[in-house]
Amino acid sequence: MIKKFLSGLKSNWGYKILSFAIAIVIWYAVVDVNDPVETDTFTVKVTVTNESYIANGKQVYSIDDTYKQVTAYVKGNRSVLSRLSADDITVTADLTQIVDLNREPVEVPLSVSCPNISAGNITLSRQTIPINIENVASKKLAVSVSCGDSVPGSSYEVGTMTPDPETIVVNGPESIVNTITSAVAQIDVTGMTQDGERKATLQFLDQSGNALSDDTVSDDLTFDGDISEVTVQVDLWKKVNNVGLNVEYSGKPAAGYNVESVTTTPETISVVGNDAALEELAAENNTITISDESVSVDGASTDQTFNVPISDNLPEGLRLTTNEADTVTVNITILSDETKEIKVDVDDISPENLASTETVSYDTAEITVRVTGPEADIEDLTTDDIKVYIDLNGLTSGDYSVPVRVESLPDDVTAEGQTISIHLKEKATTPAITAASAVPTG
Repeated sequence: MIKKFLSGLKSNWGYKILSFAIAIVIWYAVVDVNDPVETDTFTVKVTVTNESYIANGKQVYSIDDTYKQVTAYVKGNRSVLSRLSADDITVTADLTQIVDLNREPVEVPLSVSCPNISAGNITLSRQTIPINIENVASKKLAVSVSCGDSVPGSSYEVGTMTPDPETIVVNGPESIVNTITSAVAQIDVTGMTQDGERKATLQFLDQSGNALSDDTVSDDLTFDGDISEVTVQVDLWKKVNNVGLNVEYSGKPAAGYNVESVTTTPETISVVGNDAALEELAAENNTITISDESVSVDGASTDQTFNVPISDNLPEGLRLTTNEADTVTVNITILSDETKEIKVDVDDISPENLASTETVSYDTAEITVRVTGPEADIEDLTTDDIKVYIDLNGLTSGDYSVPVRVESLPDDVTAEGQTISIHLKEKATTPAITAASAVPTG
């Protein structure tokens, strides 16, 4: 039996070799179909080694953000590549491999390695990267604070924000340090309803207001202190609405004239303030006095209007709420000694010749009637002493501006002409109730 088996092995060598070759081909074909060789792409950050070769007390190197990452093309079986990530690949720039230190910029060769992948199966998008060798610079910056678009809870606004530390020293390549103009502590105050401390993220801005990239900050700059430990003390101020305005004016009107009234637009404002300032405001009946040199009636014989900045007149510890206009319009009514203004409610205006099918409405709740005459005749004149009316003869539904008539005035007293806007509409009709509809059913 054994002799027969050995005899069979010695015969048909050609067929045996052919079968073995076919088997190998089939095996490679199966492997190629089920686990083909492919090329995958990875973005890898460059690791710099032997930094001391360049860096010393007066000089330092820097790499532009464009060259801090390279693309690695890795060739391998699909099963191997599927388990691979960028973290498995190391791209190294060894500063001791610089050939010519006198070039600007200096070119540093790159090498690459990856476990289970031969270097011959990895191709980099570039073989060298440029670096800049320059002098070290330092700059001391005051830390400002920004809360961005975040807002505290309802009825509160951010009053003061105090960073810790208040200054920071930045060190690094002079081409980068010299572009930095400010350090900003970014915080989030969303929903805050009480004073507290917030952890800050420090950003460094250049002359154009653009923030340096995270890579530049972490790779190229050093600091006197830990910038990850910057905090901000946030003190909230509470809002107060419907704060009145009391305007003080200077000077005297022209002879024979007087100040009849002083009003403002808007009539009230909203402010925020710290506790002490709000207590003082409450003691003044929530009224702020505006005193501005520009508000003068000296020698005036006609009405005066002034636009006055509010912020300049706010006590310490108060400010306008966000989006509140910083200008108030002051309206001062100047009348002669023989002129008087009488406020008339529109309900006291008689709409004469109003059609029975029409109803009238107004855009305002009251009007001001200005009368002129001997002081003795107008001094005690009131609404009850005069008749105010409008004539609607011939007017149908629509919007109109009609003259205001004033009668029953004392002799030698006249009223200044004026108009009022009205709206005429047809009265709503009420359906008639018939006997049949009024009888209950059921």
